[in-house]
Amino acid sequence: MRYIDAVRAQGENLRASRAAVSGQLAGLDLASWREARLGLVGMGASYNAVLALLGCYWASGLRAAAWLGSDLVRPGAAANIDAAVAISQTGRSAELVASLAALPAGLPRLALTDDPRSPVANAAGPTVSLALLEDSEVRTLGYTGTLQALGLLRDALAAGQPAPDWDWLADETDRQVPLAEGFAERVLPDIRRIRSFDVVGSGAQFGSAAQAALLLREVSRLPGSAYDTYEYLHGPVEAAEPGLALIVVGGAREAKLAVAMAGVGATVILVTAEDVGRRDGLFVYGLPECDDALRPVLEILPAQTIALALAEDRGLPVGEFRHHQDDTKVA
Repeated sequence: MRYIDAVRAQGENLRASRAAVSGQLAGLDLASWREARLGLVGMGASYNAVLALLGCYWASGLRAAAWLGSDLVRPGAAANIDAAVAISQTGRSAELVASLAALPAGLPRLALTDDPRSPVANAAGPTVSLALLEDSEVRTLGYTGTLQALGLLRDALAAGQPAPDWDWLADETDRQVPLAEGFAERVLPDIRRIRSFDVVGSGAQFGSAAQAALLLREVSRLPGSAYDTYEYLHGPVEAAEPGLALIVVGGAREAKLAVAMAGVGATVILVTAEDVGRRDGLFVYGLPECDDALRPVLEILPAQTIALALAEDRGLPVGEFRHHQDDTKVA
């Protein structure tokens, strides 16, 4: 599927994936994961999705931590978790297969993947298939589908607590995608000559920032660096000046940062539900107020379309990767 077609299909994909994932979760005995110290394990976009949803697990009283597969294989690391959830859109991440194999015998393992016959699924055992629509090479449907699946797993583990309105999310995604496309067209003249982007957010929004920076690199082939908001304020902000673009995702503190950086001449894109008003050099993509578990899906939409607009402006073939590594995927 073309990248733009995948972007536009996200609402439909969320509906189809939700029905499939919810049914599978209802058929699983999740007791071993409900009271455990959970290790939510991923790489790349899957890890970014974990970062974006991790706070929702904490807020529901679940003990969970985000792990890179490449860290969980380190000596002693597995002693920090009682149960694992391996998240891999393709199911072929070599680091996840290795980390699952390194876990102690008998430690519960669950896979969230689009391929229930994949190496990750085989290494985990119990598997929830994401049941995604056909995706682009840049895993657009996979990312937002994974966000939703992680949210649905949280709902299942925190049984009895109110669940967010997932139907609303799919409908709102359909409404937001055309707005995100128009927003990208509007900001393109101001960012087409930018050579480097800082992407900033805190908490769940750091996961969105990390995914936005990844899209800038994979789709636009431009340097994008993700920072936690408060870590950014402890030094990295000193590079902000005319010629740098800053993408800021979040609430009141992020809005304050965005206004300040626009004031020193940086080109700033702010993705927020805050009422900021108009400022020179500041482009605001307004989000609706919604549940924390739903927001990351909407936050990533302008980054998806901005990355595409930059790629097309530079004449790049989206989804054709130049640097292939032979040790990140397994057959």
